[in-house]
Amino acid sequence: MYPRRRFYKGPVTSLAAGKEERVMFHRGKICVRQLNLWYDGDDTTGSYSNIWKIKIDGQEILNMTLYDIFTCLAGYVSAGHSDRPVVVQVFNNTSKTFGVIFHDLGVVNEGIEVWFKNVDTSNSCSLIIAMVYDVLE
Repeated sequence: MYPRRRFYKGPVTSLAAGKEERVMFHRGKICVRQLNLWYDGDDTTGSYSNIWKIKIDGQEILNMTLYDIFTCLAGYVSAGHSDRPVVVQVFNNTSKTFGVIFHDLGVVNEGIEVWFKNVDTSNSCSLIIAMVYDVLE
């Protein structure tokens, strides 16, 4: 078996105020090497209390706020480059910009979904969801 590396950018780039939505879905038979989640909210009303959910093959593997990901999974550390399983690239509560990378989420047989809940009830937000994966043959 020779895996083929592929790159994917999720179709949803913004989410309305107070809305929860599936912002990415990709079919299985892949191995997820890297999943990038990026949030850019309004400078005054944006929040690190927004909730990210990741489901693989129908099983929820993550249901946390951006703040909990930063504190619990990344140990209060932001880094540009790292080989850790969870890397917080940006955690800027002044500009309300937050970016996190998950490495090596493993084999996906049926599908991977990412859900996002924008807890800001006044303003929409910008999102970038992207994935690096290997196709399993």
